[in-house]
Amino acid sequence: MIRTFIRIFLFASWTLSAGQTPATDPHWQLVLDEPFDTLDPAVWKVAHHFDHYGEPQVYTDRVENIRTSDGALVITARDERYRYKERSAGKEVKRTYDYTSGWIETTEDHYIRYGYLESRIKLPHGTGFWPAFWTFVGDDPARHNSAEIDIFEMLGNYPSTVMGTNLHIGYCDCGENDCDCEYLEDMMCPETDPDILCHQMDVEIPDYENTYHTYAVEWSPSKIIWYVNGKMVRNSANPGIIDPVRIILNLAISPWKLPDRTTPFPSSMHVDYVRLYRLRFDTGDIDTCHYDFSFIPDRVIKTISVGGDSCVNVVPPFTDVTLRATEGIEIRGDFQVPTGAQLYLDVNREE
Repeated sequence: MIRTFIRIFLFASWTLSAGQTPATDPHWQLVLDEPFDTLDPAVWKVAHHFDHYGEPQVYTDRVENIRTSDGALVITARDERYRYKERSAGKEVKRTYDYTSGWIETTEDHYIRYGYLESRIKLPHGTGFWPAFWTFVGDDPARHNSAEIDIFEMLGNYPSTVMGTNLHIGYCDCGENDCDCEYLEDMMCPETDPDILCHQMDVEIPDYENTYHTYAVEWSPSKIIWYVNGKMVRNSANPGIIDPVRIILNLAISPWKLPDRTTPFPSSMHVDYVRLYRLRFDTGDIDTCHYDFSFIPDRVIKTISVGGDSCVNVVPPFTDVTLRATEGIEIRGDFQVPTGAQLYLDVNREE
C-alpha cells in the first residue's frame, strides 16, 4: 500500500478550507448532466406499484405522480385511495393504499462510485411528507452492501429549516450463490447489530419550503462532505462506503408521523437537475520553489512539493487555491495565506 501524506512547514499563519465545489475547483469534470427536459429511460427507472417495504404510499409511474414539466422533474404526493392487483406466490393479491407518490432511480449503467453529486430541488413541507435525495447499494455479486448516503431526508413534522443527513453501513460476507443478510430492520438508528453502522446528523439550513436550493455531497474513499447552496454543512470520515450505488429521488409519506388535516395535498417535489462530477487524474508531479498561483492543475497529480529554505510563496488575496494529489503534498518555507484568501489541500486516491 502506498502511504499518502501532507507535510506542512510554515513560517506564517494560514487556514485550510473544508471543501471545494466544482464551481471553484477545476479538478472536477462533469460526467452526468440530467436537466429533466424529458425523463430518459436509459438513465432513470421509474418505480411502479412499489411501497418501499410497507410505507404508507405506493409509488406509481402515472403522470399524476411523476412527470417532467418546464424543464423540471415533478414528483407529486396525493391523498387518494389506490388499488391494484398483482400475482404473488401463484395467487392474485389485492393491494390498497391511501396515498400515492413517485420514485426514480438511476439504471445499472448509471450507478456511481465516488464524485461530487449535486441537485437543485424545491420541496414541499407538511406533516407526513418525507422527501429524500439519496444513494443506495447497487447489485454486487460478492457481498451484500446496505451502504446508504442520504444527501437529505426532510421530515415534514420538523421545521422546514432542518435537514437530515445520514449514513447507513452494513456489509455482509456472502457465499457465491446466496446472500441472506437480515439488514433492513437494522438499518434504522439506533442500530442493534454491531456490523451495522449508522451516522445521523440534523443540520440547520435555509428555509426549504417551496424554494429551490442546491444540495450536494462529495464522496471519496476517505471522506463524505455535504453542501447546501455551495456551503459545507457537514464533514465526515467515510466509514466504509466503497461500492457502486444508485441515485434515488422520491417523495415518501412518513410511517412515523402520518399526514393530518393540515397537510397540503397534492404537493410536489421539483427537481431542476441532477449532476455528477468526477475528479480528473494524472501521474505527473510538481516540485517547485516558487509556485505560480495563476496556474492550478485541472487534474489530480501524483505529488506536489512547494517551497524550500529560501522560498517565499504568498497566495494572492481574495483567491481560492486548491491543490490535490494522490500520494502527497509537501509545503515548506515561508508560505503565506493572507486574510481573504483560501487554501485547500487534499490527498486522496480513488481506488
